[in-house]
Amino acid sequence: MNPLTPLTFAACAAIMVLAVDSWILSAVVVGAVFLSTPRRVLLPTLAIGLPACLGFVLMYAPFGQELGWWIITRDGLSTALHLGIRFLAVTAVALLGMSKVDVDRLMRALQPRVPAPLLYVVGSTVRLYPMARQRLQTIQQVHQSRGIDTSGIRAKAHLVLPLIVGLVDDAAQRARPLQHLGVGERGPRTVLHPVADSAVEKFLRWGALLLTAAVVVWALGWAP
Repeated sequence: MNPLTPLTFAACAAIMVLAVDSWILSAVVVGAVFLSTPRRVLLPTLAIGLPACLGFVLMYAPFGQELGWWIITRDGLSTALHLGIRFLAVTAVALLGMSKVDVDRLMRALQPRVPAPLLYVVGSTVRLYPMARQRLQTIQQVHQSRGIDTSGIRAKAHLVLPLIVGLVDDAAQRARPLQHLGVGERGPRTVLHPVADSAVEKFLRWGALLLTAAVVVWALGWAP
């Protein structure tokens, strides 16, 4: 599958959830994602969504008009739960869409469509975390080989400066080859190993976009 397809579906689903603004639709989306998604998507969704839901409760639950229990108001709690389930739905579909995408294939699929400098910035941003994690492991191994303890908080703080210097040095070493390759030059781009993009997938993506546009127009038309 072309990596643009799951990203398009995820973006369209998130936009429709926000446009319709129905807790029933949000609950259906969350349930569908949780039933079909692997644990590596489920756990990050809960890690991001539950603190946000708690924040909504603290912001809205005590400040409603209908008295409930203690300082919790009924309409305030209802608003908090509505916002929380909608946030969970958007987070779930976004993480599910990204989990279906291989970064290298996505960069190759975007290369003929996106300006090269912008593509390089996006690719570098996406790869920053795994690169930083790998370099941090290397620095820790070097310290441990010298008999330096790296388990404490203070010891980990001493790893920050070598990590930053190493990442800056990596960026500087990549800059010269990219300049020789003409990344900043204008003109069309070709891909050595292009990503397949069938007519069926293009039709499905355009269909999802048109359906999303129709849903947004319908939601705006019914909005009070």
